[in-house]
Amino acid sequence: MADDLPENEAGPLKLRAVDSQDLAVLAAFLQDAIVNVSEMAYLPEQRMFVLAVCRFRWELALSATPEDVFERVSCAVTINGVDMPKYRGFSLKERSRTMPLLTLTFDENAVTLTFGGDAAVKLPVAELDLRIEDFGECWPTKTKPEHGNITL
Repeated sequence: MADDLPENEAGPLKLRAVDSQDLAVLAAFLQDAIVNVSEMAYLPEQRMFVLAVCRFRWELALSATPEDVFERVSCAVTINGVDMPKYRGFSLKERSRTMPLLTLTFDENAVTLTFGGDAAVKLPVAELDLRIEDFGECWPTKTKPEHGNITL
């Protein structure tokens, strides 16, 4: 099916992370996503934490030229098996607050979502089960997130 796509097109993502290596891949796709506090929720009955983000489509941007227009897309993020979340640097009552998602990590039986402005959510889990799925139409953006010169 991927052969049916034009060379510069990529379909919607639908991925799952069950270990730290998987999560590193998903974290790369989610880096610089825009998150509104009103679009995140803990569902205690289902032991699930969910959020909708505006994901920058890095999979297209890496091969783009400076003249290209970039894209964002809505993306659902679901973390299963979550016990009571711990919030740092923001409150769920700040419903209109928007934050960039910097990274996701998994260690010591917790998934941590780290946002700009020293904000984070720590989600205690017995095992990693995180899913992302793009939904809706993509929209253009001329702005590509910049991180300066990064040395690996």
